[in-house]
Amino acid sequence: MLKNKVFTCLLVVFYFSVNLCVAQDKLNATELNMVKKLIKEKHQLESNNELKSSYKLQIFSGSIDDAKDTKAKFETLEFDIDSKIIYQTPNYKVWVGNYRNRIQADRAYDKIKSEYPNTLIIRPGK
Repeated sequence: MLKNKVFTCLLVVFYFSVNLCVAQDKLNATELNMVKKLIKEKHQLESNNELKSSYKLQIFSGSIDDAKDTKAKFETLEFDIDSKIIYQTPNYKVWVGNYRNRIQADRAYDKIKSEYPNTLIIRPGK
């Protein structure tokens, strides 16, 4: 008799948990389109560094000619890290890498600091 009550209780709990899970999985077409639109907008904001969710290393700040030279020299070294030149008044800056957290940025900094001792870890937009 006790086994029947336990089995019945487990069956009722299982039934309601399955119904809750199935009800939460359903999205109508409007909600699905809104989710896709929000994901696309988030990717665009992240690519423009507007969410401030990434770290970069700044290896140079100065004139455009020196920035181009620094970027070219950096690309010849075997760091295998992306680099780009950014203009922020009044200087051109060479930024390298794109790191999701400070730990990854610190690891890259340790590799680069021997060649570029004035390297800074930055969060663009902050």
